Amino acid sequence: MVELTLLGTKGGPSLRKVGPSFLPSSSHISFNNYSVIVDCGLGVSAAMVRAGHALTNLTHIFISHYHSDHCLELGNLIHTAWTSGLSKPIKVFGPPGLENIWENFLKMMKFDIDVRIKDEGRPPLHDLVSIQVYDPEGDQVFSIFNEREFFASGLRNSHPPINDSFSLRFDLGNKSITFSGDTAYFPNLVKLAKGSDILVHEAMLERGVNYIVEKTKNADERLEQHLKLSHTLAAEAGDIAIDAGVSHLLLNHLIPPEREICNDDEWLSEVRKTFDGSCSVGFDGMRVFLQ
Repeated sequence: MVELTLLGTKGGPSLRKVGPSFLPSSSHISFNNYSVIVDCGLGVSAAMVRAGHALTNLTHIFISHYHSDHCLELGNLIHTAWTSGLSKPIKVFGPPGLENIWENFLKMMKFDIDVRIKDEGRPPLHDLVSIQVYDPEGDQVFSIFNEREFFASGLRNSHPPINDSFSLRFDLGNKSITFSGDTAYFPNLVKLAKGSDILVHEAMLERGVNYIVEKTKNADERLEQHLKLSHTLAAEAGDIAIDAGVSHLLLNHLIPPEREICNDDEWLSEVRKTFDGSCSVGFDGMRVFLQ
């Protein structure tokens, strides 16, 4: 059985108001002995434990891109797993620059890590972490990881101004989950998502853009431009779902996240303009089971 848990479903890095989509992007996949995190937005460590998944069982981490709401807690998650008793290796995958992020985290925490190794007898943290950088092939789907019944693949998406931003697919036994990552409307994603049991796709509502811009006091009109050029409207996510023939569309990285601004019925109404298949609106802690 495959279990998918959406740990954080809010679009963007800010924390404004507690609600169904409060925490930034992170998800957990449980399959056989695999415990996999996809993106490490703020709060991922606590959310993982709250969902009943022990940090010490963590086996793999995949990062889609380096906006802070997708990677801010990468080092913290690994370190907290280590202080919780992690003794097995973790494999970490991400875009170019991953080694630099990890090595600088180790430098930042050197005092604490060294003290705990010497004073508490913990294994060296550096030795527990394997780093692997994505190696994309132009605009083609590329392999990231392949081990027995667990296969991960990726595709460079469209999230300007970031070039190294990726959609990710996980084939687990006979089940498959594709994550759009952060992307503008990206028809090429159909190649990666084809036939997926679940497509976890970011989604934005047009009337929510002005709301986000007004709430963000330290940004100017460039924020509005970024949102419109770099993210996908809910109806456009429906287009991808129908072209890819997915079994279920799961809206994630919601812009705006507040349900009193845009409720679930409004999200689904937008999707129904293009896609009449199975669809749901994600929320923090949501679980989906594939058997």
